[in-house]
Amino acid sequence: MKRIKRFWSFVLSATMVGAVVLSGVGAVAQEGDTSDEVTVKIVHTNDIHGRSAYQEDTAFGFDKLATFVKEEDPDLVLDAGDLFHGQAFATLEEGASIAELVKAVGYDAMTPGNHDWNYGKDRLKELGELAGLPILAGNITQDGENFFGNDGTLVKTVDGVKIGVVTAFDPEIKDDTAPRNVEGLTFSDDAQEITESAQKLREEGCDIVVALSHQLYCDDFIAQTKGIDVLIAGHEHVALDQSYPDADGKSVKVVEAGCYFGNVGVLSITYDTAEEAIVSMEEKAVPVSEAADMASDETVSELLNQIQERQAGQLAQVVGSTGRDLDGRWEKLRIEETGLGRLVTAAYLEETGADIAFENAGGIRLGKVLPAGDITYQDIIDISPFGNYIVTKQITGEAVLSILEKSIDIGVRNKQSYDQWVETGSDQVRWPDDNGSYLQFGGIKVTYDTSKPMGQRVISVQVGDQPLELDKVYTVATNNYISLGKAFNELADVPELHQYAACDEALIRFMQQGQEKVDAATANQGLQDVTDAPERPSESQSETTSDAPSSSAGSGIDSPNTDAESPVWVWGLLAVSSLCVLIGAAHGKKARE
Repeated sequence: MKRIKRFWSFVLSATMVGAVVLSGVGAVAQEGDTSDEVTVKIVHTNDIHGRSAYQEDTAFGFDKLATFVKEEDPDLVLDAGDLFHGQAFATLEEGASIAELVKAVGYDAMTPGNHDWNYGKDRLKELGELAGLPILAGNITQDGENFFGNDGTLVKTVDGVKIGVVTAFDPEIKDDTAPRNVEGLTFSDDAQEITESAQKLREEGCDIVVALSHQLYCDDFIAQTKGIDVLIAGHEHVALDQSYPDADGKSVKVVEAGCYFGNVGVLSITYDTAEEAIVSMEEKAVPVSEAADMASDETVSELLNQIQERQAGQLAQVVGSTGRDLDGRWEKLRIEETGLGRLVTAAYLEETGADIAFENAGGIRLGKVLPAGDITYQDIIDISPFGNYIVTKQITGEAVLSILEKSIDIGVRNKQSYDQWVETGSDQVRWPDDNGSYLQFGGIKVTYDTSKPMGQRVISVQVGDQPLELDKVYTVATNNYISLGKAFNELADVPELHQYAACDEALIRFMQQGQEKVDAATANQGLQDVTDAPERPSESQSETTSDAPSSSAGSGIDSPNTDAESPVWVWGLLAVSSLCVLIGAAHGKKARE
């Protein structure tokens, strides 16, 4: 009997141990089981700004992006704006070339950036149709209806998981394009739009809500939203992978993929259908080395070649003409005002209606003298190849004077290098590091004397036909690069007023108005160096300096009351002269006696 008891005791113990072991195995199996998890993959880009093919200064191009998309096989391909505008490749056809490439890659949707409006709102609609993708911005309306003809959302189901995309455009940057481009549009609150759209999609059963927005300050934006899981952003030109709390305190991931095709983002979101929750989100930036080794897609490469071939004919088209040679040589632009510099700044003034225009010497890349005659698209691109755009800022007359003094000083130092280069003929002559920041001007007349110390070289300044006033606020047009550069903090430290067309576009539009206008602009001398001039000004100098701006200690700027007081000085001089004549006559009479 004891043996039987021991037997059943052994069986019971073994059974219990087995149960424990099996339960442990079950626990392990359950812990490693991912059958309830679904991963959604999103490839995203932003701020491509009209770049097209792979180049040395990019990691990608549409040719390599197409290869990457095929290899990754994502569930969505999205763009966060500033796609259609920037480089001549894009602007030459008002974005159509980029739209063709976007369609070839197979994007699912995009939201507009501020520069996507640069061809005008109706053209942007057309580009969406050419690209074969919806343009989404839930908070942009015209006459009470969504401007793009949709509700600003996109929904897709992946393995039973429902993903919703909500969109909005940051109203704070609606003025970062020419006002005419968005005339008649209403930009409502972006955070409210995102929150309401997210709630709607949640009610419709969306498991994951992705926001897509061209956004100035992502952290502030997220803090005002509710209901989204992740924001794919554009505009700030940074590689971003951060999390910020929303209005409910929930952590929201924010990703951005740099700019200019320097990167492509891959966002992977893993959702557990059993738990009905996101279990992980991972953002991967593709290494530049990996992109460099990636083959270009043959179909997209062939399309690129076709576009470039058809653009070759356009590049040869004449956009205008000039009756005089225009000096665009590298060294001349850095030491003096040239006719080409006057033409560029005149185009900026025409485009913006600003009071004054600046263009840095380094922004004009022609590198030769453009002979009198026809000017082609290719010439324009050679002049302005960077895809820079025009911005306006408002600064005081005192800041204008400071900028003038700094630019003149750069020119003085550049001239020393130039003279050494001419004398020695050596290419080893070192130019100042800031040589390209020397400015070409429009809208002003400046007389200066380089023999005086810096800060006192400017003798007189006129803005239009009026003297410069130090406490008056002036609107200045320049390119986006110099407006934020370190050379002129007077520009960098103030906010932008508006953003306008690409620099090359503005130049083309100006030239298309005819040679008479071009020649008038190129002959309109603005800077006059009187360093070696005689003390008595010539007639032309007198005309230039007759209206003098308000005074500044040590600046050489005359008082605005000079003209009003000039009769007193005249009568005083006449009185002194008369007295001298009388004394001289008396002295002469006595000498004769």
